[in-house]
Amino acid sequence: MPQSPPGAKPHSRNASRCHEHWSRYWASGVLTSLPEDFRSNYDGEIAAFWNSLFRDLEDGAAVVDACAGNGALALLAAEFALQHDRDWSIFAVDAARISPDRLLESYPSLAPLVPRVTFIDHTPLEEWDCPQNSLDLIVSQYGLEYCEQSRVAPRLTAMLKPGGRLAMLCHALSSDMLSTMSREADDYALLEQSRVPRLIQSWLAGQLDSGGFRRRLHRAASEIVPRARASGSPLLGFVLDVARRVNAMSERDLRHNRGALEDAWQQLVSGRGRLDDMLRVNQLMADKNWYQPWLDAGLTLVDEGELLYKARHRVGRYHIFHRPPHGPGDD
Repeated sequence: MPQSPPGAKPHSRNASRCHEHWSRYWASGVLTSLPEDFRSNYDGEIAAFWNSLFRDLEDGAAVVDACAGNGALALLAAEFALQHDRDWSIFAVDAARISPDRLLESYPSLAPLVPRVTFIDHTPLEEWDCPQNSLDLIVSQYGLEYCEQSRVAPRLTAMLKPGGRLAMLCHALSSDMLSTMSREADDYALLEQSRVPRLIQSWLAGQLDSGGFRRRLHRAASEIVPRARASGSPLLGFVLDVARRVNAMSERDLRHNRGALEDAWQQLVSGRGRLDDMLRVNQLMADKNWYQPWLDAGLTLVDEGELLYKARHRVGRYHIFHRPPHGPGDD
């Protein structure tokens, strides 16, 4: 069972704002950031990959899910520990808000696992304080590549015990995730061209009367119907559903549902923020030496490769690093 968590240093309000679009995403109760067709949990080849790393850990080991989101990897570690009668300290660290209660609402089957994880939220890894030489394994899926590599690499390396490992599964230019993101970027470009988000924002700000809002939103939505029908885009489908509901509302109903429209607008803004983050990270992945800061920090790359899910989905590339048993700063 988890012991007292490593210390966490509060981060600035500005940092909190930067991660707000991810906080809203994780607060929705999703467990992973994978596309819909393999989102519900980490299973199959994904679980097998991580379990192969958990298998070598002994009782008393300390495991950290870095940039954890809602802690999917931490919960996978907790499941492995429960099934194999291992006693580990497991931590999930993320800069965004983490809502274990909301997660349990969406996935009640996780009830035996959540208490085995110590969740540390509102804590960017660049500012997280943890004792040196204290961690046996650091894992991250679609997380560490979002951090400032030159800052997190030496910090996390120092936290690893000599002989400890760090493993990350990262976005790759060949991954199916990139194809999904590229399509979504096109959808957002169409939405911006149609001015749907701007119209909703203007009505919420009192810059449009309700009649003008409904008329303009109806015209704007008609511009995206052909693409939505041809592509089956969930994003465009969501926007069209909002437009249909608004068009069917009376003046009174529209005012009464102001909160729902605010939520819809925030979902669009937050979704675009997450997409921009992901696209930026994929640009980083284009540099084959992007992980050089980890080598400079003293880690050794012991394995890397492409990971497939259900033998067909390219989910990304994995990188496994090892901290040599003896090196600078070791006791």
